[in-house]
Amino acid sequence: MYALLASFALLAAAETAPAPIKLIPDPEVPQYLRANQGEVVEWGKALQQLEKGQQRLQQGNSILNAPRITTTGAFQETPEQVKARAQKIIDEGKAQMTAAAATLDRLRRVATARYKDLTKTVDLTENLTQSKVGYCLNLASVRLQKIARDSGYKVHHIIGSMTVLNDGKILKTPAVTESLRAAWTKADATGLAPVPEDGYSYKVGSDAAAPQLTKDWKVSSPRNATVVWVEVYGLTNDNSLTLLMVRMADAFTMRLIGSEMYLTTFNSSESAAKVYNAKVNLRDEKSFLPRLSSSGDRVVSYARTNSLLGNALLKHLCLSESKVGVGASQSLVDILGGDAPSLDGAMANWKIISLEGNDLSKNFKISCEASGSDVIEVGLLSIKLEDQTKSREATKTVGAPATRPTK
Repeated sequence: MYALLASFALLAAAETAPAPIKLIPDPEVPQYLRANQGEVVEWGKALQQLEKGQQRLQQGNSILNAPRITTTGAFQETPEQVKARAQKIIDEGKAQMTAAAATLDRLRRVATARYKDLTKTVDLTENLTQSKVGYCLNLASVRLQKIARDSGYKVHHIIGSMTVLNDGKILKTPAVTESLRAAWTKADATGLAPVPEDGYSYKVGSDAAAPQLTKDWKVSSPRNATVVWVEVYGLTNDNSLTLLMVRMADAFTMRLIGSEMYLTTFNSSESAAKVYNAKVNLRDEKSFLPRLSSSGDRVVSYARTNSLLGNALLKHLCLSESKVGVGASQSLVDILGGDAPSLDGAMANWKIISLEGNDLSKNFKISCEASGSDVIEVGLLSIKLEDQTKSREATKTVGAPATRPTK
């Protein structure tokens, strides 16, 4: 009986014992310590103390294990005195090593905790409600104009639009461009540039600091002029349900400074058989995007071989949720044509792989690859559509009491 109870007690203790903490490697510890709080200096001194303790321990053991030599005169020592002197050196070394080990262990745990906090899984999410095209363009115009005013931009060029069908085919859609121009003018026509006679194109001169988008317009400095365009992405097989994105970039740096995303339909009646909500989510397994944005001004390019919808979704989340830099040149070339797009200062490349999905759910595997570096797996990007009627019904039935069938 007592043996059985003891075995149960041991089993319970084993189940409740905390799992050992996996510490990060020593070479990585200093980057998670705070120099302004003296932790980096403390780490360095503890390493030196550990090394000195090891040297003292080795010295004491060498004396202790050395062959006995009879000495005479002032340096005469008995075997007992030699042993005592060696033991004292050994004890000093052990004391130094113990103190250093305690400091190093504490700082390893501090660094590991910060590493885990910095690399915890985060979800970058945006929820969309299906809205009419006119409402989306009006709201996008108001919001982007505010961003431009607050940042000091004076001139705005609406350069075009494109529609990417569900099968990946790209269409130019001048009617959408004119709808945006009308919405922008309605909100505030100040600074809206007229369409040039020869239209817009993307040209890169050999000595130009920025691409030239019209024959007579050369941008000479940042925070002066913007370029604005529309991207539409078909989500369903019949392309009736779409994502509408209105983008704005600095015409000099070719960096995206504003992105508005809406769920809408381009049916002639502006109404679909069902009305949907959409949820866009990036499950960033190691907080890669927040860490990337906090490490400085970073731009990552988007391979043309990626899913165009995956590229568009990730661009929006990078700018709106994490402030990672997004270049605009590839989008402008898709819309305007012209020279090969610049990388806009990108030093790495997003890899976006489409996974199996359907009309209501699309998923992408996201990774990042820098030149000469290993591929970093980031996480899963998804867009899911849900019928608003079903969503409301599910909300109503949550917590409802179960009923039994009547006989």
